[in-house]
Amino acid sequence: MKCPACGSEIADGQDICPACHANLAATRVMPKLTGSWCPSCGALVPAGQQVCPSCGMPVDTTGATRVADELERRRSEELRAERERTSTLPRIESAIPSEPNPHSESAYGRERLPHTKVFALAAIASLLVVGGAALAIAHPWDPNLTDTRATTPADTSQAGFPGTVERLAGQDRGTASATSVLSADEATFQSLTSSYEALADLSARADELEQRLDEKGTSGTADERSQGEQDALQLQLDVSNEATTIAGIDTQTTGTYADQKANVSTLASWLRNRVDAIYEAWKLSAESDNPTADKDKIMKPMIGNRASDGSEAYVNLFKKNYDAWKPEQR
Repeated sequence: MKCPACGSEIADGQDICPACHANLAATRVMPKLTGSWCPSCGALVPAGQQVCPSCGMPVDTTGATRVADELERRRSEELRAERERTSTLPRIESAIPSEPNPHSESAYGRERLPHTKVFALAAIASLLVVGGAALAIAHPWDPNLTDTRATTPADTSQAGFPGTVERLAGQDRGTASATSVLSADEATFQSLTSSYEALADLSARADELEQRLDEKGTSGTADERSQGEQDALQLQLDVSNEATTIAGIDTQTTGTYADQKANVSTLASWLRNRVDAIYEAWKLSAESDNPTADKDKIMKPMIGNRASDGSEAYVNLFKKNYDAWKPEQR
């Protein structure tokens, strides 16, 4: 056979080429078999025979010979191409960079320093940004822009103070002013007193609604009865909110006003039960198409909730204990 590396003729079965010492163990060429293959049974037919010795069928040796010659030609071309590839040296280029061009590059390549114009533009941009930020924060054209103190006159005549307040008390006016800090007990007492007084106003509104119910609940117009229902609903909401406020007053910190809070909370509960009955009566009155005929139905929620119904009525319990349970500072 021929060595695939150098093309020398060597004996079959050798693993090392004696001419170029190439390793032929992985590229050994199988010996060429003489003869052709039978197209009928696939047996090997010796060269020159026209009949298959295995099956007796005639064999066309001309075509087989052409195929074998073509295979041999292709094998020879592949070996020659392999020798050409292994004998070609790759092109090796230098890894050393060329000399830099002093007209377009510095000694360290293209890392040139910025021009003076670039530095100037960067400095101007920085000044504009910093200066604009300083003006936006300082706003010298309006020094009072961020002043959070209330200086707008407010009408407080409806809050029990006649006239107009120009500035809230306790705010600085250029001189230090003393500020008072309430203790926990003082804050609790003030909250209880405020709720206690609010209950008196709510009770007066309940008296007015009850009186109007007697006058217009069964004989008033539809608009009067509807207005009475709305007023009763608003009173119901106000009493409920006040009861919630009382429940939120802190008496657990010191426990000084715990008993007085319980008394004020009981007053609010009695008033709420009374107002609920008044609202229910007004609601029935507003829903009735004939309030005169439905008088007993409309007034039914008021049974047991009037002052004339005895000392256990909610209105009597409230008015009997209101003065006695006035919060007292301790």
